[in-house]
Amino acid sequence: MFCCTILPMPLLWISLSFLAGIVLAASVSLPAWAWALIALVFLLLSVFLRSRLSNNPSAPTHHFPLTTFHSLFPIFLFLGSAYYQARQPNIDAFHIAFYNDRSYDLLITGSLVEPPDYRDKYTNLTLNVEAVDTGDGDLPVSGHILVRVDPNEEYQYGERIRLRGKLKTPPENEDFSYRDYLARQGIHAYMTSAEVTRLPGDNGNPIYKLIYSFKARLIENTYHLFQDPEASLLAGILFGVDTGLPKRLQDAFKNTGTAHIIAISGFNIAIIAGLFFSFFKWILKNERLGAVFAVLFVFLYAFLVGGDPAVMRAAIMGSLALFARQVGRRNAGINTLAVVALLMALINPLTLWDVGFQLSFFATLGLILYAEPFSNITARFIESIAKQENSAIVNIINDNVILTLAAQVMTIPLMAYYFQRISIISFIANPFILPVQPAVMILGGIAVFVSLPIFPLGQLLAWVAWPFAGYTIRVVEFFDNVPNGVIVLGDVPLWIIYMTYASLLLVTFNWSAIQTWFKSAGASLRAATLTLAFAVTFICMMTFWSASAKSGDGQFHIIFLEAGSADAVLIQTPQGRNILVNGGASASELSDELGRRLPFFTRKLDWLIIASTEDDQLASLPRIVERYEPENVLWSGNVQASFSSRLLDEYFAQNEILVSLAEAGQRLDLGDGAFIEVQAEGPRGSVLLIKYGSFRALLPIGVSEGTFESLEFGNTIGKVDVLLLAESGYAPSNPPDIFENLNPQLVVLDVAAGDLDGLPSQDVLDALEGYSLVRTDRNGWIDISTDGVEMRVSVERGEEQVKSDE
Repeated sequence: MFCCTILPMPLLWISLSFLAGIVLAASVSLPAWAWALIALVFLLLSVFLRSRLSNNPSAPTHHFPLTTFHSLFPIFLFLGSAYYQARQPNIDAFHIAFYNDRSYDLLITGSLVEPPDYRDKYTNLTLNVEAVDTGDGDLPVSGHILVRVDPNEEYQYGERIRLRGKLKTPPENEDFSYRDYLARQGIHAYMTSAEVTRLPGDNGNPIYKLIYSFKARLIENTYHLFQDPEASLLAGILFGVDTGLPKRLQDAFKNTGTAHIIAISGFNIAIIAGLFFSFFKWILKNERLGAVFAVLFVFLYAFLVGGDPAVMRAAIMGSLALFARQVGRRNAGINTLAVVALLMALINPLTLWDVGFQLSFFATLGLILYAEPFSNITARFIESIAKQENSAIVNIINDNVILTLAAQVMTIPLMAYYFQRISIISFIANPFILPVQPAVMILGGIAVFVSLPIFPLGQLLAWVAWPFAGYTIRVVEFFDNVPNGVIVLGDVPLWIIYMTYASLLLVTFNWSAIQTWFKSAGASLRAATLTLAFAVTFICMMTFWSASAKSGDGQFHIIFLEAGSADAVLIQTPQGRNILVNGGASASELSDELGRRLPFFTRKLDWLIIASTEDDQLASLPRIVERYEPENVLWSGNVQASFSSRLLDEYFAQNEILVSLAEAGQRLDLGDGAFIEVQAEGPRGSVLLIKYGSFRALLPIGVSEGTFESLEFGNTIGKVDVLLLAESGYAPSNPPDIFENLNPQLVVLDVAAGDLDGLPSQDVLDALEGYSLVRTDRNGWIDISTDGVEMRVSVERGEEQVKSDE
């Protein structure tokens, strides 16, 4: 019975008492000295009771240890409360949060305590504050702040900067408290925008500078070795940087219950540690050595990706799960888990409210409680069907299915509460995805590390690793499209979560028969050979499938990529040339699209055409050109028009990339009679005409004042098959006369869903009545293919197919 397990597990109950005290202090506000005083009272009471019992010979001896043991619970309960209050920050004039919500700008000086967090539209900086200037000179203060600055500017860990802006208290609402989220990281103030001035000096730790620099080099090589989305997947799996994945792919991982793969979490490492244990055990033919190597790999991995608290927590939890499996005793695992949770709470009491910690804790608890009995049930079931032992099949199912199921049993209630949904498809998706994750991590990691000294060899190894990463993404996308794979629950009452966990634990600790670990006889040589043959066949099949899928279909393609209210156009010729026109604002979206569409062995663009120098048209390109370097650049528009255009100009100059300045009448020959001709050029960019056979498409991306007048509103161009609306359908840039004179068969509109400026203009839509219109906000990407005579239109969303005879 459950009560019988209390006495042999003092560490568990002492740890739980201390953790409960932290939760109590968060709910009941008392000063630290008051909680400490209450703990002292119970300590004195315990000593008094012990003295009375020891001096009373007639007292039953079996009551003595029970009373002493139980008396520790309230002592540690209130010590936990006192510790929580003692760790709360003192917000006074010497703490930066004291200056929150002022109506005027502050000057704040400090240094970066973490590497910058680069996003598509902004960059997050975490600053250790040294001084604040409210107008009377610098005042020494302490504390951390989060700052959001413009994208594409590069910063370094340890760099000293000065900020000008308004300091705010992080917001909170009924659904999410950003304030609590940042507080768990020791941040109590933030700036939504700031002017940045770089200062001399460097406050970074030399060891961390080396680690972060090494990590940045590894991530850079990852994007050089692999195409997106596989590159961003590996950056997330190997180094914890998942911001490169586009939102729709991140949502696909969440919907299929496989998001743990792309985040460094205890759930992920617990599963992966078990898989690596199986791998090293098979290689070394020794369970203990296999466990040692698996733990070493986990902590080496945690160290290389930066060793931040979340990563180290995940490494500890993952190693603990492996320890529990090796010990084979549930009580030892539960004791160790409780002590680890206590240590983490001592480091940061607010860890208890971190969703990642809670998921890691319960996933590890699930592995401790259920991995062994689930494995035994699986073994008996397979034996009853096969009428004989089949250890190879049992091991495969246990390592790839049962571990996931054991962890999910204890995390599903939490996911239902926090995310208000349950992924039913996850029970099917995970068994298909997890078996290849050791290959993704080992082969991908080896390729990236080997590429540092010998890049060509790393590239060769990357081609071997790519099929496993590609398989992971395609399977996730496949299961994401399965209908009714996610059950949306809405708000789940907290009492239901408590009741669910109480029921689970009640059944678990009263289970009458838990069998010993199934002893495996080891896989036969023939099974190993068949596995190797299958792996080689799989690698070749996936590689040649991808290469053939991207090799081209003999058609001329103009692909309007989904880039919000901006333009990103990829042109692919039958001869295999790839030309990119502008790129839009999102680097992750553009990198994902290019990775899916460029040939498998191609990492360069034949041409990059800058048709507009507005920032929202180019913001994605400074990072993209490092991954897909253009051999030639055709530039139109003012170089100084935006921050992104200046960055690109500097990059092209530093890397000696040939840049040609566009002029009206200039023609870019694409081969086989195809060409791009500059119809007009001005300070805002250019108007491009694409011609292949009798097919003609007009892209007025960089329309300057007077551009259409100089083109006689299209009369100098003549009829076209495809017309791209200028500036996402902005009325002054799309005069009605242009539609009448060009008479396009198809009109394309690049615009974001719910555009903040209200685009496209209703006047433009009214003028287009009677024309065929496709829109990226409704149809996704738009692929127009032609053989020079017939035109076909394919879209990402919807069933629209347009075919015309010229």
